[in-house]
Formats: sequence, structure tokens, C-alpha cells
Amino acid sequence: MPTTNWRERVAIETRRQRELRDEVVASARRRAEAFAEGVQELDSKSAVARETGIDVRIVRRAINEYGTATAPPTGSTTEDK
Repeated sequence: MPTTNWRERVAIETRRQRELRDEVVASARRRAEAFAEGVQELDSKSAVARETGIDVRIVRRAINEYGTATAPPTGSTTEDK
């Protein structure tokens, strides 16, 4: 028999879920940073995708959604003019 009532258990599990979501987001950011580093090394998202055996859309989405908020290099085609 549980030592806490259902309200306490719900509160505990809600906290756990929040903590897990925070961990997943942190992991996604680290993964996007690793992908971005791979792009720097291999010169393209396609090369990173081939190297890791995943679809290039996954690499693009990860970098776009969770990548660092640094400015693009001077002369980059993504740089605002």
C-alpha cells in the first residue's frame, strides 16, 4: 500500500515529468551543437547525415530548433543584409 495519497503522488510525478522534459531539451541542445560541430568539420549537413546514418532533415531540424544562437559567419548566405 502506498505511503502517500494520490494527490502527493500526482505532484511527485508532475515534478519528475518536468525534470525529464528539461533533460530532453538539454540533450537536444547538446546534440544540435555536436551536429553543428560536424558541419564545421565536414562542410555540410548532408555529410554529417551520411556520416551518422540519418536523414539530412533530422540534422537540419536539430540545428534550427536547438542550435546555438550565434551570428552566421561574415559573407554567409544566411546573414541578414
